[in-house]
Amino acid sequence: MFDFITGLNEAIITLIVVTLIINFFSNKLGDALHVLGIKLKMPDSVRGATLDAVASSFPEFSTAMIAVLATASNPTAFDDVGVPTIAGSGVFNILVIPMLSLFAYKGLKLEIHADRKSILRDAIFYIVSLTVLVFFGMQSSYSLWAGVILVGIYVVYVTYLITQTRKHKQCILDASELEHDMKYREILMWTVLGISAIWIGIDAIVKSVMIISTELNIPAFVVSVVILASATSIPDTILSIKSARRGDINGAVSNAVGSNIFNICMCLGLPMIVYYFVNGYNLASDLSNNLVLIGFLYISMIVTTILLVKKKGTVKKDGYFMLATYVIFIGYIVSQVIKL
Repeated sequence: MFDFITGLNEAIITLIVVTLIINFFSNKLGDALHVLGIKLKMPDSVRGATLDAVASSFPEFSTAMIAVLATASNPTAFDDVGVPTIAGSGVFNILVIPMLSLFAYKGLKLEIHADRKSILRDAIFYIVSLTVLVFFGMQSSYSLWAGVILVGIYVVYVTYLITQTRKHKQCILDASELEHDMKYREILMWTVLGISAIWIGIDAIVKSVMIISTELNIPAFVVSVVILASATSIPDTILSIKSARRGDINGAVSNAVGSNIFNICMCLGLPMIVYYFVNGYNLASDLSNNLVLIGFLYISMIVTTILLVKKKGTVKKDGYFMLATYVIFIGYIVSQVIKL
C-alpha cells in the first residue's frame, strides 16, 4: 500500500503527516468510546481499563500486530519493532505523561493525594504482566500460552476492577451530564473510521521507521523505542494534558499507569495468539537487545509509584525526577547509536 515510501525524505514526511492524522482519529475514537461507556453506565474504572484503554492504546496494538504479520518477510520484526515500541511507549507513558500532567496543571502550588491503593494495585498488575513477558521471552519463543496468560492477566485485572467498583459503589455519570453527547450511529461511525485510519496509519509509520533505520544505519529497535514509541503515545499524552488542564490531575496521572497494563497484556498478548493460529507454531523471540529496555520499565514504574504514593502528596517539582529518569533512558539510547 505504501510502496511510494522508498527513500529517507519520503519516510520522514510520511512519519510526520501520518502521526498528525493518527492523533486526530485517536482523539475522535477516544471521545466516541468514552461517550459509549457513559451511555452504557459503565463504572469509571472499568471504562478506563477497557474502552478508554483501547482508544489510547490502539496505535501500540496496531504496531505490535503489524510487526507480527511482518515476520513472514522479517523474522525479527516483533522483537525489533513490536516489543521496543511497547517498551519505549511504556517508559514514555509512565514518566513523561505524569510529568507533563503535573506541569500542565494550572496553579502555583499543587499537592496531589492520589489513591494509594489504586496506584499500588496498578503497579503490581503491571510488574506481574511485565515479569510474565520477560519469562516467556527468555524461552526463545513466545508460545500460545504466553499470549493466553498475558490476556488472562488483563481479564483478571478488569474483573478485579469490577469487584472493587461494586464494593465501593462508585458514582457513574449519566449521559445527560456529558459535555458533548453523541448518537449511537455517530459513535459507530467514529469507531470504524478511527480504527481503520489508525491501523492504516501505523502500517505507514512502521514502514517509514524501517526505512529510516536502514538509510541512517541505525538498529530498528533504537528507532522504534524513540520515534515510533513517541508517535504512538501522542493520543495518551494529549488526553492526559487535557484532563490536567481541566483540573483532573489525579485521573490524568493514574490513567497513564493503567493504560500500560493494556499495552503489555493485550497489545503483545493478542498478537502472540494470532501468530500461533495463523502460522501453527510459536513466535520466535530474542530479548537480548531489549533487556535494558525492560529494566527501564521496572525502574520507571518504581520511580513513578514512589512519587505518587508519598504521604505528603505529589508536587510539581516531583516531575523533574521523572524527567531526569527519562533523560537517563534517552541517554542510553543515544549511547547505543554512538557505538555504531
